[in-house]
Parts: sequence; structure tokens; C-alpha cells
Amino acid sequence: MLSAHGRSSSGSSASDREPLRSGRLSVPADPAGFYARSLQEGFGDGLPLLPPTEEAVRAQLDATPYAPSDVICTLAPRHGVATIEAAAVNAAMAGCEPEAFPLVVAALEAISEPEFNLFGLATTTSSVFPMLIVNGPSRERLGIDMAAGCMGGAAGRGSMTIGRAISLCMRNIGGQLVNQTSKSVFGQPARTGLCFAEWEEVSPWPPLAQRQGFAASDEVVTVHGGKGTMPLADVHVDDPRELLALIAKSMAYPLVNKYLEPTAANGEVVLAVNPVWAARFAKAFPDVADLQAFLLEHAWQPIEVWPPDNRRILESRGRVDASGRVFINERPDQFVVVVCGGQGGLHAICLPSWGESRVQSKAAVRELPGR
Repeated sequence: MLSAHGRSSSGSSASDREPLRSGRLSVPADPAGFYARSLQEGFGDGLPLLPPTEEAVRAQLDATPYAPSDVICTLAPRHGVATIEAAAVNAAMAGCEPEAFPLVVAALEAISEPEFNLFGLATTTSSVFPMLIVNGPSRERLGIDMAAGCMGGAAGRGSMTIGRAISLCMRNIGGQLVNQTSKSVFGQPARTGLCFAEWEEVSPWPPLAQRQGFAASDEVVTVHGGKGTMPLADVHVDDPRELLALIAKSMAYPLVNKYLEPTAANGEVVLAVNPVWAARFAKAFPDVADLQAFLLEHAWQPIEVWPPDNRRILESRGRVDASGRVFINERPDQFVVVVCGGQGGLHAICLPSWGESRVQSKAAVRELPGR
């Protein structure tokens, strides 16, 4: 939890009064030289970086009410202390627009919650990584993609830099390094950052953040420990219930991580639905809670799908019900449904669960109460 020094009565930021404590590097003026150094010294992620000059870092800091030395959290696996200044350095390298920096801070707060299990996530052999979903009034202004190509390729600045800032913080503050602290066998493209927004304006249901109790005026970052992006597509089924049942079965594929867990109660599955399908589903399910309940009812596989050794393990863990069904989730709320993507229809995206992490949400803070 942040312990904020806040802003002075004159309106100047805390960063104006406090010297920066980060170490200084003398780097070549040539951007290619800085990029080469980032690779050589291991603070880069393989993509080009922007030099985090003092001017660039202070621009990030000025977008928050916090002082540079205020602590956001500690980041696993090496329990590095993520101060506002340290996060700002990485956000500046990622190319974050300063106005987006409070969302970076909120995301760091979210992944540091115990239920998110950042240590396990950062060190596992799995491909899991924090995936960011943004709600609230700043989505379009900050370039956080929510329409066509929102999972990659739409090139909104917020989408491309906010998630990357979290990735760099995990690397440079938390010490997540492939084949050292991280044992991820394959990784995934989202390990350089994945951030998208819910397209609230076209959703037939209340936005995710409001369903979680936040106000419409809040800027909220929801963080999911996702194993990757799993595309779902159909051009044949017209009935919304039949299509949703197919989606449920597809999300419950036999080798999903959730079936490795002793219980179905851990972790959530995110389902991103395009606006065309969302409108179709809403006719059958005006209340998104009923849609989640329908997903739960159909997201299972018959025990006969698995070979005998797997069956014995699933049975010993109590994962098989009296009808021989193995459910991916235990509760409807473990299906996190958001509306985003292009208007072309035909597609949905599942963000499969790692199974050992729970979704966390935090609101960005731009001003402290009473100031």
C-alpha cells in the first residue's frame, strides 16, 4: 500500500521537492547505443527503449500525487522495492505517456496483492503473465485499444506502453529473468506487455469495473494471470445459447492448467467477446450474471476424455462429479466477461487461467483526498 507524501499546498508535485535517488548512467546520444547497452546489461526486454532522462522521469512523477520515494510494493521474485521513482524510470523507458503513469502504479498495486500470487507467477514453468484490462473515462484519451486489434496490432500508445512498463518493472525491480528466476518453458508474446480496454460504450452489460463495485468515473486496472490468447471462432451457429455452449466447451479444453489444480475454485478465465456476439448473447442473457451461470453449466469435459492415469488423479482430487463431468470452474464469477474487439463478429478471445492466481483490480489515483 502506498504511503503518500502528497502534494504541497502550492500545487507543485512532491517530486519537485525531493531529489531523485536512482543511479546515473552515462549513455551514448545515439539511440542505438542505448538500446545496445540495454541488451548488454540486461535491463532491456529485447525491444528498443527510450532513455529515462531525469526530465522524462520527472514528467512521469508529476502525473501522480506521490513522492519519488513513496513505496508502491515489493516485487517478486527478488522482492525488489518498487518506489514511485523506480516505476517511473521503467515507465519512461517503455515510452508511457506521463498521464498514463497512474495506471502503471495501480497495476503494480494489483499484482502485489497476495491473492495474485506474483512470486509463483514470476517463477513458474508456465507461460503465465499479468494481462491488464482497463475501464474508465481515460481509455480513449490514453490510446488504450478496445476495438479492432485490441489484443495486438492496433498500436494505441497506452496499450503498447502500460503493459510493457509492468513487464520492465518485473524485470528490473522484481528480478524476473528467463532461465534464472523465471523457469517459463515457452513464455509468450505478452511477456513484453498486454494491455487492452473494455469497450464500455457498446457493451450490453455494465462494465467489468462497475460490476466489481467501482464508480463509472474511476480509472480501473484489472490484472489477470493469463497463459496466452486463445482464439475462438464460428460462422455456423445462429442460436446464442448454442454458440455460448460451444465457447464454454472450448474454454474447458482438456490440457488447460485449471485441470492440473486440486480444486476448481482457484483462478478465473477471461472471455473477451466482440460487440456483435455480445449483442446476440444479451438477447438471451440480459443479465451478465445469467450468462456466467450458463458458462459454468457447460464448461466441463467428460472424464472419458482423459487417459486412465489422468482419470485416476482427477478422481482422487474430487474433480469428477457424480455424472462423470470435470468442470473447469467452481463458481460463475470465475468467468470474467468483457466486451471488446472489432465489429466484424465471428470471433472471441479466451485468456486461459494459470489456476494459481486470482484477478485483482485497483483504481488509479491522480489526486489525494482533501487536496
